[in-house]
Amino acid sequence: MLLLLFEIGTGRYALDANSILEVAPLVQCKKIAATPDYVVGLMNYRGQGIPVLDLNQLFDSVPSADMLSTRIILISYPVKDGVHKPLALIASNVTETADIKLMKPPVTGVFMEKSLYKDGILPETNAMIQWFDIDKMLPAKEIVPLYEEEE
Repeated sequence: MLLLLFEIGTGRYALDANSILEVAPLVQCKKIAATPDYVVGLMNYRGQGIPVLDLNQLFDSVPSADMLSTRIILISYPVKDGVHKPLALIASNVTETADIKLMKPPVTGVFMEKSLYKDGILPETNAMIQWFDIDKMLPAKEIVPLYEEEE
């Protein structure tokens, strides 16, 4: 399973590459009135306006730093009844992937870095990497209302 590794605050997270549409650099977003602080705005994705969420703002109440490694991760978000729509997530230190032998995401939701790297190659940190479960970490009651105007 190919995983994209990134940071939210001081935590490291892994996201299954199968749920990712694209990884893009930061772009200018159009602010949406009356939305929570973590909603940066709308970005143009192939002619379609899609919501952009700042994961650092959502989980740590601090905006993501504007660095070269800060990226927009475009994912396929399950809106309802099997319908998926693009959703953009801003995350920091989006610089590496890991290819590991997992048939499905870990039940614990957390796994040690040793389990991500083969042949004793470990990253420079001793932190744990948490599985980024889209359904649990981005609950529908928070996200689906961002699409209501389209429906």
